[in-house]
Order: sequence, then structure tokens, then C-alpha cells
Amino acid sequence: MSAADSGNTVAITNQLNLTLTVYNTTSASPPTDPPSTEQSAYYPVYTKIATIAANATQNVDVPDALARLVICRGDNDFPITVYVPPIMGGGALTVAGGDLTACQTAWKFYQTYVSQPYAPLALQFTELLLDDGNLLTLNEQIGSFLSQNGYAGCDYFHFSIVAYWATNSLWAWPGSYYCYQPDNNPSEFVLPTIPVGQLVIANGAASYTPTGGAAVPLAFANSVLSSGGATSGSGILLTAVLRNLTWEGKPSENAMCFTGKNAGASFIAQPYADPPIPWWAVAYDMAYTGFLGVQIAMTVDMAAHVLSGIKNGIQYLAGKASDFISSVRSKFEGMGEDADPVASLGDPVEAINVDVDVDVDVDIDTDTDTDEDTDVDVDIDVDIDVDDDVFAIIDVDVDVDVDIDVDNVVDTVDVTDVDTDVDIDTDVNVEPGTITSLLQKMGNWIMTKGLPALVENLTIMAAFQGAQTLLNVWKNAAQKDLANLSPQQSTGLGLLINYLLNEKNSVSTRWTTVADYVQQAAPSAINQQTLLTSVLMTKNADADNALAAWRWSSSDESDAVRAMGKYTAADQQYQAYQALAAYTYKGQVLPVKVACGVAMKYTALLS
Repeated sequence: MSAADSGNTVAITNQLNLTLTVYNTTSASPPTDPPSTEQSAYYPVYTKIATIAANATQNVDVPDALARLVICRGDNDFPITVYVPPIMGGGALTVAGGDLTACQTAWKFYQTYVSQPYAPLALQFTELLLDDGNLLTLNEQIGSFLSQNGYAGCDYFHFSIVAYWATNSLWAWPGSYYCYQPDNNPSEFVLPTIPVGQLVIANGAASYTPTGGAAVPLAFANSVLSSGGATSGSGILLTAVLRNLTWEGKPSENAMCFTGKNAGASFIAQPYADPPIPWWAVAYDMAYTGFLGVQIAMTVDMAAHVLSGIKNGIQYLAGKASDFISSVRSKFEGMGEDADPVASLGDPVEAINVDVDVDVDVDIDTDTDTDEDTDVDVDIDVDIDVDDDVFAIIDVDVDVDVDIDVDNVVDTVDVTDVDTDVDIDTDVNVEPGTITSLLQKMGNWIMTKGLPALVENLTIMAAFQGAQTLLNVWKNAAQKDLANLSPQQSTGLGLLINYLLNEKNSVSTRWTTVADYVQQAAPSAINQQTLLTSVLMTKNADADNALAAWRWSSSDESDAVRAMGKYTAADQQYQAYQALAAYTYKGQVLPVKVACGVAMKYTALLS
């Protein structure tokens, strides 16, 4: 029996002066009982079922009882509204100008959210979406959020259908794109200057034409632009990343860019010539949370619809929300291997002195017989103490101890014994939320200002994503933070650690950059300590040797701490790092890990 015979039709009145296209949307897989916890099971599938002329009314046959209709513009598929007909049929829908305006508002929010995922408003939105306790109430919470934050008129459903259009329709991203094949050498990044071809997106279709070659048609689905049968090692496989052009000095502009592989080699496409900065080195990772948020918004919307036909179906999925969100993370962590051309560069991060103490004793004895015996003692310990009191408050203290002992004994009539002991011993009281706060503040600074400085003389010594290994030191105190952390989310910290250990940049310049981070991001004392400790823990031959060779007295170190300690007020703390950048001892700049020790003692003053 046809939909019309069953009376399952909807009368749609088009009050707009444009043609409409009607799609029925279903999930990628039929709903199961119990429901699947895989996000892919609820990815929307659009099937065109009708076209409605401008200013006309038409009865539309609905293909099944549990239908969900998305009404779009006929000329570019831009969504206008979503409608769920009554199961028994006989529904009616009027499409008016206000519906189009609502989706246009949702589109503005979508572009802001995806291109600036570390902006405060975007972080709040992501928190709503990634909180596994919100699955049953996302509709109400997101509608209220948008209304209260300058996007009145649109709601969760408008955002959901706009997100699908943006990630699946080439009508969203028309233009000509310059294509390059970066030579990603981890020890020396060279910006490409000669395009290897042109990507053109027009009239809802895309093609890539290599220089001197024939055009290759491309398809676009779920943020991936690809040639037929493309894999990581063959064909064209690109991920779309909507970027704010702050790094290029145009903060009022957004631009779609693509990053990935062509025949297994790194490949990028951008809407302007001659990239002035290697944005592709971190673009996917820095946009990662936006990818997660968009996917969860779309698929939870669809899941709530298709599971309405299963008793307690959505409640069951809500009880498994953490598994559902984990499936989204897994998908986009895997996508990053192709989308991030530098993901495999750099050495795996090897955290030193976390569980093992390395002791080398060094004594310098000089006597009248001019016998000289040189022995060096450097001890770097990271000790973790976990205290669980009756109030169930867990405190994790990470002590970073660097002991350098130098004994000078001169055997003459008058014996002089000088013992110099340099000790870095600072507790980092990491509490729940500290890691998340650190990465968010650092991410926002990098996205809005920091990247141009950090990629100056860029050398990838330690894998950016490997910074997650360092953060695991605090896993007992920040268990939830780290359980929900994907490797891509530690990229900002990894980038800054690489920068601070990069000998191609002067030590003074490095600390001046940290001063800018502190001024712009206003990290807490614990955030600062976590960064400094991460640098101390990162194994690096040059920095470790410089630390081992350093000699000064405790009073000399205290002088350096006092130079920073003049600036402890919240609005002055960046000046402390400027002072550290300028500080010298006997005409020498402080090696970076020595300076970290000074800064650790300074941050102890802030509490």
C-alpha cells in the first residue's frame, strides 16, 4: 500500500518566493533493540521525495510512518526547517520567511563555532554537547543557550540541519582553491610557493585539476573531500577545516581550507595563494573539538527521532552516552591520521624522571698538589603523592626536584668548604578541571595570536600529540579530564613545549613568547606550573645537558626568583616572564630548564 493510500501525506505550503526541495531523513542503520551505541548508526541519510514551487501548496507523500522531513532551498539545498509528521498522517506545514531566517542565524553560529573552537562561547557549547549527562535534554539546553547568547530565533534542530549541510553539501563552499604539496621535514619547515594544481567547487560539484593534467571529480561527505576509491595511500583524500584567518592577519574572515593526502603525500588547498604560515601543521588538531561537537549534535538529533519507535530507546542510549561519545572520538581520532600531515613527525614523547631517579654525583676537589677530580651531580625527581581524605577530595602533588651539588675543597693551611645546592621543589596541586583549563586557555591563545610565533623556525622534535603522555602524570587527580582527552587535544601544549626546547630560537625570545601567552590567556598559577613541569619532564639532550652543566649558588637562584617576584599581581604576571627573558647570570642567559626551575619557584609565590 502506498503512502498516499494510507493517508500518510503532509500538506506543505511554501510562502517563499523560491523553490523548495523536500528530503526524508533516516539513520544510516535501522534502529536495533537494544539500541546501538555507535555514532555511525545514527548518521543522517537524506532522500529527496518532492519539489515544491514558489508560493505554492502541495501534498507530499511520506514514505514511512516514522518520517522526518528536512525542507531546503531548491537552488543550493540550504536547509530551512525540519518537520516530523504525525505517525497517523494528515500533517500540515507552512514554510515562511522566519524559518529561513532562523537557519541563517544557525549558519552564522555554526561558522563562528567551528572556526573558533576555543573561543569562550564555543567552549561552553562544546561542554553542553560532550557532557554525557545532557543527552536527554540537548534540545532544551541548546535552544536556551543560543537564545541567551545572541542567536535568538534558532534552536537545536536548526543547528543540526545546518551542520549536515555544511559537512555534506558542496553548495556550502564554492570557490577556487590553490593546491600545494608541503615538504614536511620535521627539522625544517619550508613553506610551499608553487601550486601543484587547482581545486574548483561550483554548482554543487568539485574537481581537482593538477598542473598540466586532467580534472578529477571529487565527492564530499561528512567533511571529507575525496576522489573515487581514495585511501590513505592512493587518490585524493582531504578533510575540510573551516578556519578563521587570524593567523594571516584577517580575524574578521573565515575560509574553508582542506588538508590531507594526494597519492599518500601531504596535500593542502586554500582560497588564497602563497601560504604565509604552515597552518596545516595544527589546523585539524586545533579544530578537533568542533568536529566532535558537530557530529554529536547531528547524530543525537537523529537518534532521538529513530529511537522514538523503540520503548525506552533514547533512555537506553542516554545511559550509554559515554560509549556513544567515545565512538565519535574514535572516528575523528582516526581521521586525523590522514587529515594531519605532521601527525607522524617528531619523536614519541619520552617523559624522563617520572618513576625513575637518575643520580650522578659530582664533587670538585682541589688541593695544593693541584689534583683535580671532577664529578657532577644532577638529580631530577618527579614524585607523585595522592592523598584521599574523608571528604573524598583527591590532591595530587607532583614534586620536581633538581639537585645540583658542587663541593669545592681547597687543602691549604686554611681549609675552605663551599657547598652549592640548587634545588627545584614545587608542588603542583592539580585538581579536576586543571588539565582542561590549561588546554583550553592555551588553545585559545594559539588560535587567536600565538601560532605565528610558535612556528618561527619550527622544528618538531617531540610529537605534538605526545604531550598527552606528560599529562598522564596527573591522571589520579584529573582522571575525568584525561579519560575524555584525545591525543589531538594536547597538540597546543606539545607545540609550545617544542617551541621552548627549540635551540633555533633564542632563550630570551622563547620566554618573551611565554610572557605573551600569560598576558593573553591569564593562566592560573597551577596552569603555569603544569606547563613548566611538562617542559622539565620532556627528554631533550640539549636542554638536559645545559641543565647538568649549570652552576650557581642558592642565593644566586633566589636573586633570579626575586626578579620575577616583583610581578605577582594577576595583571602583572606576564611581566615576570619578560624579566626572566632578560635575566642573565654572569653575562649568561639561563638555560631553558634552569629558567623553568626559577619560574616554578616564582609561581609558588602566586598562591
